[in-house]
Amino acid sequence: MAKKYFLRDDITYDFGLIAVHSVIEGFSLAYILNKTLKGKFKRSFSNEIINSANFEFFKWEIKKENIDCSLISNQKKIKSKIKKSNTSLFFFEETKKVSLIDSLENVDYFIKINSGLEINFVVEKIKSLPEIILSYIINNKKIKSKFNLIID
Repeated sequence: MAKKYFLRDDITYDFGLIAVHSVIEGFSLAYILNKTLKGKFKRSFSNEIINSANFEFFKWEIKKENIDCSLISNQKKIKSKIKKSNTSLFFFEETKKVSLIDSLENVDYFIKINSGLEINFVVEKIKSLPEIILSYIINNKKIKSKFNLIID
């Protein structure tokens, strides 16, 4: 039997994606979304999810109701200690801001809907929240690094 190999760009994966701009922390946003959408976002610490090592990841999954959603932070600050020069005695901390999706670096969080929820309904509910600055639907075809969002 012949083996099949896929390039990352060839993988087709259908999901709805909502961009959320907010200044609150991820756990607060998950709590507010749980209250508003009657959801069950829970923080995931799974080692199997490779991209969540640096980014906050919350999962809402109810198999009986076919609901599968994720709340993913898009921004992470990484601190690294560097030595300024060979003659310096002190270490300096450098802070670097990285994004899960580089082309959408200003977005704070993504809500990825795999199944079970109507994306327009979720956006309308989120827009009514005072903690949310802006929310909108993202066209998946415009995202170059879509593979970063396949973390299930």
